[in-house]
Amino acid sequence: MRGRFGADSTGEFHGADTYAGTGVRVRYRWSGIGGRTARWEQAFAVDGGDWLVDRVMDFTRRG
Repeated sequence: MRGRFGADSTGEFHGADTYAGTGVRVRYRWSGIGGRTARWEQAFAVDGGDWLVDRVMDFTRRG
């Protein structure tokens, strides 16, 4: 994975993987980062196609 966080506190990281013998691009994105919250999402793209988001997690710090 390679990527970075920008000035808007959104981080985007890209890499390559395989699924069932097919090459896929992978993207992880962090956003909505604050003192008590953050959002993470995972997406895949096959054969240069559109991103398919398959997991999203919203984090909230308690206390």
